[in-house]
Amino acid sequence: MAETGAVTVKVSVCVTTYNRAPLLDRTLASLAAQSRLPGELIVSDDCSTDETAAVVERHRASFPRVVYHRNSENLYMPGNLNQAVSLAAGDYIANLHDADEFAPTLLEKWERALDEHPSAGFVFCGVAGFPRKGASGTQVLLHDVEPLTPGRVFLERHLLHTLSSIVWGTVMARRAAYARLLPFDARFGFISDVDMWLRMCERFDVAYVREPLIVLDNSPTKERRFEWTTAESARIMRRERIRSVFGGDPERLRSEMKRHRRVARIYYLKRIVGRIRHGDWTAAAAGCRLLMKIGRDT
Repeated sequence: MAETGAVTVKVSVCVTTYNRAPLLDRTLASLAAQSRLPGELIVSDDCSTDETAAVVERHRASFPRVVYHRNSENLYMPGNLNQAVSLAAGDYIANLHDADEFAPTLLEKWERALDEHPSAGFVFCGVAGFPRKGASGTQVLLHDVEPLTPGRVFLERHLLHTLSSIVWGTVMARRAAYARLLPFDARFGFISDVDMWLRMCERFDVAYVREPLIVLDNSPTKERRFEWTTAESARIMRRERIRSVFGGDPERLRSEMKRHRRVARIYYLKRIVGRIRHGDWTAAAAGCRLLMKIGRDT
């Protein structure tokens, strides 16, 4: 276990935040109610102008150690997440969102999963409060994933040939895994965490707790709006992993790239049709240009 002063830290929790003090307040309250408190809580504030510092101070006594860091300027995502992880001293580092709420056993069960599966680079879990497509209300989202899956199997089965991710942005990862793979790649902006899990799967196995231990916040944010730049980031990070994983096998590489282009074309076509239905001709035209670009990928 890592030591910080006189404190030995096994589990660190990193929370990145920006101008969401009321939501952060309920998140920290949820963390304070954990059956297994973190050895330290890191709150990395991306230069907020609200009451974020006061919220952290209000919860300070609930945790063995609290590190509040306010950036001197906006680092955005993933700069702020890289900052938070760099401050963590624990052997296990949980990355949690600043508005979600957590079952009291979240950290306990994540820690147990990594203890029981030393080959796992990270552990994730099911979520509740996920928006229902085409309907009101929310749903519980669980996946048919074993408690431990070999990393390459998980990568090919769940992440490589899709532009979405079953791994939500919240996991508990080993410090040793981060040491090999950091930083989160700034090219991919607020979905750079997905790129990290893709890369981690090449080197480590994946643990899963099939329970909805996280209740997602669904407050409107600009990041939830569809953007072609986000879709392109999701596509490019997959293309890079395909080249990395299958680069030594030219025939398999060609086959996987062909599949990648097919998946991306279908996804882009659906999005283009959606933009046309909304009368957003500028976005539809941008999607068509990107669709043509996919065909030139090798």
